[in-house]
Amino acid sequence: MKISEVFRLCLAAILVAPTIVNAGQCDRSKRVYVFDQPNPGDPGDDTKIIYKVRAGEHPFYAELIRFEAWRKSKRVWSIDGVVTCSDVIPMCDLDLPSSQKNSDKSVSYECFKEINDPAAPNGSTVPFLIPVTEIFSGDRTLYIAFGNLTAFSMACSKHMGVHIDRKELLTEDERKNGFMLPPFVRLDSCQE
Repeated sequence: MKISEVFRLCLAAILVAPTIVNAGQCDRSKRVYVFDQPNPGDPGDDTKIIYKVRAGEHPFYAELIRFEAWRKSKRVWSIDGVVTCSDVIPMCDLDLPSSQKNSDKSVSYECFKEINDPAAPNGSTVPFLIPVTEIFSGDRTLYIAFGNLTAFSMACSKHMGVHIDRKELLTEDERKNGFMLPPFVRLDSCQE
């Protein structure tokens, strides 16, 4: 076989081979992060919490996000939120919407308003910040960690603006105790 034939064969193989996009090279708005959350008592449970950036208009310092719970290849519930980052100090925090109709307040405001002493004067409720930390390797964000989000979601679940898509796929724990959000997510794939 001549060198030119080997070269043509290699070139043809490169051109015909499918292009695989590394999730780390993926545009930020197309990255999909996952937290595996199966029920330890149910070996067939394939629950995953998906975290991704939502499309839409927003200020430069804010990023619209969504958590989605998937079970049996179907979206069961979701909650939207906003990650806001400071342009002065390297700090970001997560804010989740309240379940209160026509409220512009966050979950933390509604939840801690209820927890605070009702006999106390009408002072303002201090918001509970949920810090967001991106863990990098080179130029890729491999993990995103949320400070105290799991405990917060367990304590304030009834105040969260959760959208339920499939009631029949809710677990008994979700029906009784509410929705648990993950402490972190890992980079999984890139949306097309």
